[in-house]
Amino acid sequence: MGRKKIVMKKIEDPISRQQFYSKRKDSIVKKSNELAVLCDTEVALLMFSPAGQVTSYSSKERLMEFLE
Repeated sequence: MGRKKIVMKKIEDPISRQQFYSKRKDSIVKKSNELAVLCDTEVALLMFSPAGQVTSYSSKERLMEFLE
């Protein structure tokens, strides 16, 4: 038996949206790191929070230089 489909819609409550973003942010950075290590590839990740703050991740230092 499979999982139920989740309906994708905007989280209206700003506090809940920020909490959800914070939890998911950590897991997507971890997944990006795993992808870079397992596949020996360069990964760059750039995210903007609901509050407008920027989070960036790079598997190689030179990618951060490229983004600047």
